[in-house]
Amino acid sequence: MSVFQCGLGECYVLDSAKHSLYLNDVEKCVSKRVGSYQSYDRLCNLVHSCRVLGAADEDLDFMDELLQIDSIDDGELLLLMHAFSLYQNQQPYSFTTGDKRALVGILMSQSDRAKQILFQRVECVESIILKAIRIYGFPHISTKLIQAQALVAAEKYDKVLRMAFGAGRDEHHSNNCLSQYLAPVGQFIKP
Repeated sequence: MSVFQCGLGECYVLDSAKHSLYLNDVEKCVSKRVGSYQSYDRLCNLVHSCRVLGAADEDLDFMDELLQIDSIDDGELLLLMHAFSLYQNQQPYSFTTGDKRALVGILMSQSDRAKQILFQRVECVESIILKAIRIYGFPHISTKLIQAQALVAAEKYDKVLRMAFGAGRDEHHSNNCLSQYLAPVGQFIKP
């Protein structure tokens, strides 16, 4: 939360997050999403500590624009509708997502409004880790990520993090790896 400079009570998740993450089925969540029981417990705490987003204001024209972008799923559509409402009402917000495919789809689309509401407002795992390194230092973050990798089933551990952190990987390597992964959507990443 140091990266976001806020508390969990100031963060929002979609109501559907607990279902899409299988939080009501421990075994399914561990096997399909997080790879370990410790990660499941932390994920539950995170999701349940956030506030739930209500219905977004509907703007049918903007919704139609978003529906033209193949890579946007229902969850991203709802988040984008909320972001659009906040943007129109000049309210501060950050847009956090793990769906880089949706971000690339928006970047390649004709939706200038979607690009505008995301411009320098997006955070994702890689950008959060880069900022955490600036706050806590590379040795601390690297140690935590290497320890986490040892606890999580290999096929469930993030591939980019596996490439960026581990034995023989220094800060320069990690920063380059994470930055290269973010480069295609760099204009959306929050500075």
